[in-house]
Amino acid sequence: MTIAVIGLIARVDKREALLEILRFVEQHVRPRTGCLGCGVFEAADGAKEIIYVERWRSAKDLRAHIQSRLYLHILNAMELASEAPKVSFYEVSQTRSIELIEELRN
Repeated sequence: MTIAVIGLIARVDKREALLEILRFVEQHVRPRTGCLGCGVFEAADGAKEIIYVERWRSAKDLRAHIQSRLYLHILNAMELASEAPKVSFYEVSQTRSIELIEELRN
């Protein structure tokens, strides 16, 4: 699995436009082949940062998405940021579930 995380601080007058773009992408990327999920997140405490996350079955699926026309919307959202976006890609080689909590709590 590959996870893409983008942290954005919107310009004050562009926050709603940035959120609208990311929510548009979120709706259209979910049904794509290889997409395991995505979301737009804002802090409940009023923090300025907006986090956009995508989870992909493989790095190949993510690469195809980045090369797609839909990804241009994400690049446009980045242009509405007041500072350079924080972009991270994680290639996950192992995923654990509730068993990790059980193992560590026992």
